[in-house]
Amino acid sequence: MSPVSRRSDRPATRPGTTLSASKGRTPLTREFGLPLYQQVHHLLRHRIVTGAYAPGSKIPSESELCRELAVSRVTVREALRELVQADMLVKVHGKGAFVAADTPRRLQTVKYAGFLEDLQERVLKLTVTDVEMRPMPVAADIAAALGLEPGTEITRIRRLRHMDDEPFSFTVNYLPVDIGSRIRPKELYVVPLLKILQTDLRIPIVRAQETIDAVPADPEVAQKLGISVLYPVMHMRRVMFTTGDRAFEVVETFYRADKYHYSVNLVRVKRKGKWTWKTDVETSA
Repeated sequence: MSPVSRRSDRPATRPGTTLSASKGRTPLTREFGLPLYQQVHHLLRHRIVTGAYAPGSKIPSESELCRELAVSRVTVREALRELVQADMLVKVHGKGAFVAADTPRRLQTVKYAGFLEDLQERVLKLTVTDVEMRPMPVAADIAAALGLEPGTEITRIRRLRHMDDEPFSFTVNYLPVDIGSRIRPKELYVVPLLKILQTDLRIPIVRAQETIDAVPADPEVAQKLGISVLYPVMHMRRVMFTTGDRAFEVVETFYRADKYHYSVNLVRVKRKGKWTWKTDVETSA
């Protein structure tokens, strides 16, 4: 534990309970051992990146942040110090802290029209920094999606991707062993898995079913993405199908909420004499 976390305040709460402001909106917790100053750092960083604290504006004072987040002044000061070091805040003696004029922005939007080629193109914009691949017993929900018996051995692939030298997404792929055993981990640093499956292994991909929801980051996802535990992340789950409409892969990707953008454009069009909606999807990666 860092010296800062040892000096942090200790309000009258039981270990493992959530610490929050009186309005109950701030997801700070002691449950997973993540230092409070890091949680405050990520929370304030998110507010800056999303524009809640506009460039050039004065952020709440240390006292105001202490009251809102139910933490000590030492905790707040350490979080602010890190933001100053990251050139996201500028401290002015006697006046407080101000958001830097030039702050990180959301990633440039990439149009995603629903084709597998678009999926491959967007991952090429990212850098794979970590790959882990191993066989393991399949969980019940993955087994159901792939039509396997629970406990059947499958191949799990986990990859961390960066964009602009910052964690962007954490992806977990589940494949039957007869497919996963033919994939070399070192290739995953430079070649998208989708391309390996289609080009190298010659697996016809006929469709994909994708669902998206917002979930709180568990300790592993939080550590990979460099965010606070329980911080909201965008969770995308995709089931890939081959000929015979047979599911052969499940993909789960967790995106940093301050880095990911997904929107749907609805356009009214006339088809065969009837008006209907045409949809285009835009995403930041």
